[in-house]
Amino acid sequence: MMFTPMAHLLLTTFGSLGDLHPYIAVGLGLRSRGHRVTIGTSEVYRVKVEGEGLNFR
Repeated sequence: MMFTPMAHLLLTTFGSLGDLHPYIAVGLGLRSRGHRVTIGTSEVYRVKVEGEGLNFR
């Protein structure tokens, strides 16, 4: 069995919800594999990002 240390990843996007949703999907997939994920985007999307259980920046 190979041990992979948990990573902290920062995904950044700027734009509409159509731009944000793919990043949320990727972030959720990474989180399910044990990684810590932060999405850096516009403040107006804070509730959406944090509502998915991802870190916001």
